Amino acid sequence: MPAPQASVIENLAQGFLLAEGLDGEDRPALAAMIGSTVGQALTLFAAQAMVLPGIPVAADPITGSGATGGPGRLMPPPAGGPDASQLEGFAESQCQAQGLRGEDAPALAKVVAGLSAQAINLFCAQSMVLPGIPVAGFVSSGPGMLQPVPLKSSLDGIASGLLQQNSLQGEDAPGLGKALAQVLDQALMMFASQMMVSPGIPCPPGASAGPGRLM
Repeated sequence: MPAPQASVIENLAQGFLLAEGLDGEDRPALAAMIGSTVGQALTLFAAQAMVLPGIPVAADPITGSGATGGPGRLMPPPAGGPDASQLEGFAESQCQAQGLRGEDAPALAKVVAGLSAQAINLFCAQSMVLPGIPVAGFVSSGPGMLQPVPLKSSLDGIASGLLQQNSLQGEDAPGLGKALAQVLDQALMMFASQMMVSPGIPCPPGASAGPGRLM
């Protein structure tokens, strides 16, 4: 399956914005902008993500058959995923496309791009490739699964800080920060459930000897 699509994330954003009392006339446009930007971030993440070598492997030294016996880790951005600078231009273009062109639009784009990048960074630091990937002929022969991780509590604080740094401090700012944190938390939960580690990782006895990719 592909990474979560913009339309799915937009629907999440609509609900979370409404739950935080953000029900103004710009809510649909804001939700669409968030959906597109977060969707683009996850698409880039899926393409760039890399599983680091060193996954523990229990394989027969003659046949090369067995399975991974421990967790794997993801390479952090910027090599293993997008950083904020890769997302800001896209976020700004989505603000314009949705008619969000006030003086706060550039700051809003920076917040959504920055929080998306930091959420992916947290995911890489905390999620694991689960043990149990089959190995045949010293190569992983089946897909691996990613562990979903809850990120909302961490993202709440990061969102609040980004809003302050970008001078978005109106009465709706706390609700916006909470909604953005919830969107990214749920989007990355879906990412973990939908994406898998591709077979083909070199797995000699002891530990994996090459990187892995997502599919």
